[in-house]
Amino acid sequence: MRLRHLGYACQNLTLGTKSRTVRLANVRTETLIPVITQNLEDVERALRWNLEHGLRFFRISSDLIPFGPMDVFPFDWEEAFAWKLKSIRKLVRKEKLRVTSHPGQYTVLNSPRPEVVDASVDELEHQARVLRAMDPKGTMTLHVGGAYGDKPAALERFEQNLARLSDDARQRLAIENDDTTWDLPEVVELAERTGLRVIPDLFHHLVFPDDTLPDEELAELLERAAATWGRGVMKLHLSSQKPGTRVSHADFLDMDDVDRLLALMDRVGDADAPYDVMLEAKRKEKAVLEVRRYLETGERPARALPMETVEEAG
Repeated sequence: MRLRHLGYACQNLTLGTKSRTVRLANVRTETLIPVITQNLEDVERALRWNLEHGLRFFRISSDLIPFGPMDVFPFDWEEAFAWKLKSIRKLVRKEKLRVTSHPGQYTVLNSPRPEVVDASVDELEHQARVLRAMDPKGTMTLHVGGAYGDKPAALERFEQNLARLSDDARQRLAIENDDTTWDLPEVVELAERTGLRVIPDLFHHLVFPDDTLPDEELAELLERAAATWGRGVMKLHLSSQKPGTRVSHADFLDMDDVDRLLALMDRVGDADAPYDVMLEAKRKEKAVLEVRRYLETGERPARALPMETVEEAG
């Protein structure tokens, strides 16, 4: 397979964009309108900046519409912001951009707590609605959830609660392996059984406890993951380990990690079939541009000064 697009998540550091929110106690029309307006304007600014720099893959924040799926939300945001959503959707369609989302850690379909599952279903329906307004083909990424001391029961709950989603939300959903509970083989098997798509995360796979596979077997898993996308373009996640940590993302990519992913994907599927990679690096678009320069020139970046810490957005 061949690499098509590189992307980054939520914030454009060059522009200084970020997802703004309000306190739950302040959820009123007059407080939400300026926040949502700024959030949507920042998305459009980031997409236009990306186009100017040859980037066509972007993850929107799951907090664009704060408290949108909750009963306390005071107005129809989709109607109120139809003008801005139409502008973004027109840009996405015209330029063939790819927009995705990644609901946060509290969206857990396989929780044993009914209230958590109810809120998770509401959140996924909300995220699907946001994506539909911006990118009719947009997908949302979800982790399987917890094991809760009984993996078979946890998987059964996931499948049962998956059936509660609308067709639109379910069709947009893709599941990702994590770094502690559900490894890539388990996620691929679940996707094959449920008809979901798989987003392999190579960093999570490499740091997963006691889960070492030779590259030949890993390539076979990636082949199965690619098959879950059917005619759609496969998406993967890639990041590098921050020094001195087990699971934290580094500011930039280690080019050895880039090389390894490219080599693995060279062994997967049709050589002309495209795939996209979301780089989960803290330096966002700066990390993407650095990787692209490396791919174009073969020159590895020099590290002269420590990078500032950047808040991760969901």
